[in-house]
Amino acid sequence: MKKINFFVISVVIFFTHFSLLFAMPNDEKKALIKKMAEYHSANRVEDSLLCLEKILADNPRDDEALYYRAFIYLEMNKPQLAIADLDTMLKLGIRDYETLHLHGCAQYDLGKYEEAIEDESEAISLNANAHECYDMRASAYRAIGQRDAAIRDYSASIYYGKLRGVDLGKNYTNRALLYLEMGEYENAVEDCTEAQKYNPSYIALYLTRADAYTKLNKYADAITDCNYVISIAPNSLEGVHSRGNVYMAMGKYKNAVADFTSAIKIDNSNPSLYALRGVAYMNLSKNKKSIDDITYAIKLSPDNSEWYKFRAAAYIKMKKKQEAIKDLDLSLSLNPNDEQAKQYRKIAEEM
Repeated sequence: MKKINFFVISVVIFFTHFSLLFAMPNDEKKALIKKMAEYHSANRVEDSLLCLEKILADNPRDDEALYYRAFIYLEMNKPQLAIADLDTMLKLGIRDYETLHLHGCAQYDLGKYEEAIEDESEAISLNANAHECYDMRASAYRAIGQRDAAIRDYSASIYYGKLRGVDLGKNYTNRALLYLEMGEYENAVEDCTEAQKYNPSYIALYLTRADAYTKLNKYADAITDCNYVISIAPNSLEGVHSRGNVYMAMGKYKNAVADFTSAIKIDNSNPSLYALRGVAYMNLSKNKKSIDDITYAIKLSPDNSEWYKFRAAAYIKMKKKQEAIKDLDLSLSLNPNDEQAKQYRKIAEEM
């Protein structure tokens, strides 16, 4: 999931908690549920599903097996399949807050944010202390631009999570991401620092805080956070990508080129990496390399208006008027309200 993962829950806690909700009708089913949990713990997802399918073959309306299978489908990034199982449960009249919450998570993954809000609101009406429901509803509010409502729900999630003594690293980071979007960078840094107390190895908090530090021109702190991510996940894209962005903000374009090149070695299909490296090359007056990189970004993602604008900027530096105007027209056709592209076009016309 390109979105935040709301389903990473301890298997032991998960199965202990829900064992109270569903009856175990026979020893054979108990054995299958136990085996499924063991497979799940060992990341043997297909074997986990096979155990559940044996139960459902015997009883397609078994609500326990349906719930567990939906949970696993969400982990597999298959929300449509999860929805099908959860809808079956709802039709059976099972409307406990856990089922509604999981249904809301699946709706969120499908981009159905209003429906996710409805599900989580009903879940909260059944359990006002369910911090995970507030967190999910906050993310849905954030997705539709209702930031004040999102802040309230993220704050409620943190409040009730503290009462339950759970790990709030992701919750604080989620609120920090929203503060970052709102331009409240100090609040974002503060929340990430709180998240660190709960989960010091959570990569997202360092990346978010690095972005906030960059906006505050605290570049040394941003680099420190990026370096930590690289130290604990040397083969991951995020650390070098984020550090490249910091170097761009600092005007250290050679360093940025080096980091974006390292990132491309990890993921050579990411258009933004080529575009960013192209902009770094442009700032180093390596216009041919800039054009080549941005052109490749366009090949990978032809509907992104930014890439055409970036390439037009390089053409302007190269005094290639017609090429610049053509790219800016393409950029504005994709994003007619881009004031920077309009300004670039005026510059190109006056060349």
